[in-house]
Amino acid sequence: MRATRNTRGFTLVELIVVIAILAVLLGISSPLYFSYINAGDVVKCRANIDQLAKLGTKYSQDMATRNLLPTSGMADDEDTPEMNESDGWWLGLAQELDSTVLPTDRKHKMKVATIFHCPGDHRAKVQDGMLMEASTKTVSYVSWTDGSEDEDNPNSQIRTLGKKRLDMLPWLSDGNPVRKQSVTGLASFKKMVVPTLGRHSNTLLVAYASGVVQQIEIKDEENVDPAELFRKINPEKLIPTKERKAR
Repeated sequence: MRATRNTRGFTLVELIVVIAILAVLLGISSPLYFSYINAGDVVKCRANIDQLAKLGTKYSQDMATRNLLPTSGMADDEDTPEMNESDGWWLGLAQELDSTVLPTDRKHKMKVATIFHCPGDHRAKVQDGMLMEASTKTVSYVSWTDGSEDEDNPNSQIRTLGKKRLDMLPWLSDGNPVRKQSVTGLASFKKMVVPTLGRHSNTLLVAYASGVVQQIEIKDEENVDPAELFRKINPEKLIPTKERKAR
């Protein structure tokens, strides 16, 4: 007698139960997975900022730029006539890292190491470990300045000599760069930094003029008060030089 084969498939109810179980498991695992990815982005980004802070110290100790930190508003370097340094503070730091590829003409863009790019910044595709074209979309950090070096240029470089509490003066942070502009106050902070608050794990990374890097925790990025966050990052609120002299 030939044995009969049971070919009964899943019933509709069984399929619905399996799909429901998979949906629940996916719902539980997805936040954990993305939390893990975001935490990794913070670690990598923190390593970038730490290295940039060290390059800033090296830059400020260079004989040609004694006691100055680069910003997006620094004067052009006469040695690089084809480049406009005010396009980005990163040129000065990339040169300190000896990783800059300068174009021979304006048709080609400068290339720098990927430490200038946060892995949580998805505005442009960047291959990790390779030189990238430096632009306002690939560079993931912005410069800050107190505007005290040149009263006619609020984006002028930060002078560290003789200043007290450099650990309270922000210099670099997560942000979307804007050509020839640094964070000089609340308006530019809203424009350049606030849009990037969701970049990694509700954390904003800030390098201060002293070289210290801080992780600023953000409880609710969707309902953040820009003014309150600005004061938290920069307790000694930036005051334009002319206003400071009038006091």
